[in-house]
Amino acid sequence: MSIFDAKLDESSSILVAAMAPADCRILFKNAHRTSYPAGRMIFAAGEPGQMVMLIETGRVEVSVTSMTGRKSVLAHMGPGEVLGEIAALDGGVRSADTVATTPVTGLILSRENILKFVAERPAIAQAIITELCRKVRNASDMFTTQSITEGGPRLAQALLRLFDKWGVAEENATLLSERFSQTDIGEFSGLARENVNRHLKSWAELGILNTQGRRLRLIDRAALENIAAG
Repeated sequence: MSIFDAKLDESSSILVAAMAPADCRILFKNAHRTSYPAGRMIFAAGEPGQMVMLIETGRVEVSVTSMTGRKSVLAHMGPGEVLGEIAALDGGVRSADTVATTPVTGLILSRENILKFVAERPAIAQAIITELCRKVRNASDMFTTQSITEGGPRLAQALLRLFDKWGVAEENATLLSERFSQTDIGEFSGLARENVNRHLKSWAELGILNTQGRRLRLIDRAALENIAAG
């Protein structure tokens, strides 16, 4: 299956979600293929958004760092998603850092190529507007999650988002296809690693989830949803 034919979830790229697979293939036909080792910065906050990257393989962490040095993870992105599209569409600077969490390969395309392609296809421009509105609504949901003060519900909502995006169905369970450390989960949920560890141990004892190697397995989704609801 081509990366352009993959099923896209709610967090997928604005560009990819706004186009048919055939249009995506045309747009990225002459893109430059590149790769990054784990830990390498791909785009940095504050730099001009002159290009985008379609992720082919690997996982990318999107984060912001406060003036006090505290890092908050906004998202983990994977194959089929596009990095840097907002800055490329509006011509502004990048609002977040993107770092390769695992080895990453992708297709690099310039802002000029994107704008020319969209200008020649008014229907795609309209679809992009629709996707931008959806992104705004999703961002509101994320800020609502971050505003929760109680650690348990906050962590539960963050885990549900991870399982929704990276989960692989098993018999009577869902396994995360990617490995997320407790530090990763803490930065994603806005909690200290120690708090994450405490909640995970408690929920494991209750039979809500467990671990397989370094991967989490969700056993009782209804129970986790009840915790998330507060």
